[in-house]
Amino acid sequence: MSEEQGAVIGINLGNTYGSIACINQHGRADVIANESGERQIATRIAFNGDQVYHGNEATPQLVRNAMNVIDNFVNLVGRPFDSLLEEEKARKSSPVLNKDNVPSFEVESHGEKKVLSAHDVLVRYIGVLYGAAKDFMSGVPIVGAVLSTPSWYTDAQNAAVFQAAQDAGLRVLQLVPASAAVLAAYGLTAPSAKGDLPAHPDGEQGVPYPADKVLDRNVVVVDFGGTSLDVSVYAARAGVYAQLAYTHDKTVGGRALDDVLVQYFAKEFAKKTKITIGEQDARAWAKLRNEAEITKRALSASNSAQCSVESLAEGVDFSGSVNRMRLNLLAAAVYQTAVADVQKAIEQAGLEPCQVDEVVLAGGASRLAGLAEQLSMLFPEDGNTHITYSIDSDQVIARGCAVYAQSLVHLPSQSAEREFVHSLPREKEALAKQLEVPATTRPVGLVLDDPKDESVAKQVVDGHLFVTLVPEHTAVPARRVVRLPVARGAEASLLRFAEGTPKVRVDFVKEEPLDDEDEEELEPVEVRTAYVCPEASRLVELVVPHSAEAKAITVHVVIETTGQVRIEARVDDSAEVAAQATLGA
Repeated sequence: MSEEQGAVIGINLGNTYGSIACINQHGRADVIANESGERQIATRIAFNGDQVYHGNEATPQLVRNAMNVIDNFVNLVGRPFDSLLEEEKARKSSPVLNKDNVPSFEVESHGEKKVLSAHDVLVRYIGVLYGAAKDFMSGVPIVGAVLSTPSWYTDAQNAAVFQAAQDAGLRVLQLVPASAAVLAAYGLTAPSAKGDLPAHPDGEQGVPYPADKVLDRNVVVVDFGGTSLDVSVYAARAGVYAQLAYTHDKTVGGRALDDVLVQYFAKEFAKKTKITIGEQDARAWAKLRNEAEITKRALSASNSAQCSVESLAEGVDFSGSVNRMRLNLLAAAVYQTAVADVQKAIEQAGLEPCQVDEVVLAGGASRLAGLAEQLSMLFPEDGNTHITYSIDSDQVIARGCAVYAQSLVHLPSQSAEREFVHSLPREKEALAKQLEVPATTRPVGLVLDDPKDESVAKQVVDGHLFVTLVPEHTAVPARRVVRLPVARGAEASLLRFAEGTPKVRVDFVKEEPLDDEDEEELEPVEVRTAYVCPEASRLVELVVPHSAEAKAITVHVVIETTGQVRIEARVDDSAEVAAQATLGA
């Protein structure tokens, strides 16, 4: 059977939840629901007598049967036991054991003790996802899958995930970083049939990118998952993405938000009933945590949510509520840490927030409005930074994996592209070397006289405005085309090309008092503006002759892998080159 004779799926293999996506009949990626109607399936397996519970069905077992529940096992696969941190071993469910230096779990099933390695549990879990996909496909064979893994995974961890998926019966087409799957889900890396890239991130009704940012943008992917935060900074250049920086923080995530809700509701329970939940009352804490997570999810869709627990402690029921504003106050420290991590990654990339064009959110915890609100404060109010989250953030990675899988199986058979993709190594260092391409180190663009336009006034340097045609970090060979208007009645135009240096301008703007009677002087507000400072020496000055009736000049800039720069100028729709120059090797 050929790959085209069946379906492919994408799997987001998270440490707290997993999900599956496929391409529907309309060619769009959809997340699959299991037989219980759940699209987010907890990475949890529980054993109780002769029963085995998987996914969300295993969650209630944490209350009465916690020692036979295995969860948070995905990140343990492919790692020796002695490499685990104490916080990774600590859990309220089945403890992590050392079995020949392999992270393992001991549970009781059918009246007997059995030891399962993290690998064994992952094989079972992937089998559950695979089974849900097969049920959904109703007999259509699944011929391949793409799975996501975090960028911080080692080669050993990726190899272990690959092997576990194969042991579960899946044919693995490729493992991809979660951030790459996010970009694929939005179609940002895939040109249309016309060769055009998306002009806006949020669908046809979304806010369009600024004209000069459709091809070339600096993009930050923020993956706020259940147990960690991953931030990746990319230079997006005409559909080719180069990673500039990456940070991973295990201290923040959806579980940290659960923690603040649990503590809040525990205090509310104590206020209402005068009963304090004891530290050793594991059952009460498990009940409250399960309900707090449900409350957190409800807050992503509504402004307030209830938390009700039957017989929470000493046989007393609890019912409380919380709204988004209260959660944002409770979780302020978590969000501030997340924003600081984003800022750290941007700095590692050699950028400032005002130089970021787009922030894409992923991970279930980012469905809450608090993260987007806090992130928006990091970027200038009058800037063009767009925060993108039109696809459900807990579905975007799985959808991207499905899109990725579909693109792989639709590569023409016997084509050089397919041969290249299948020949790529799985080891990270070897893969990076294989995919490494030369890139520009400085922007190349046009130097214009000050256009006296307020929208770009802060980008003018010594009476000149630099218009970037080919930004830094652009993979070469590269081509950019720009169409310039011609001054009315002119019979020639002078085009000045130069390299530039990206910089940030800092202005302090004095704010006006809100009240006329308020005599207190407000602190000036710092405003940062990104711009490019042109080099004093020009690469070339090109004189383009044309008639007085000419309306526009089309400029083609081509940079070869050798570093050679070719510039051609054509007048109006003419195919003839009116002026040209070749620079470098």
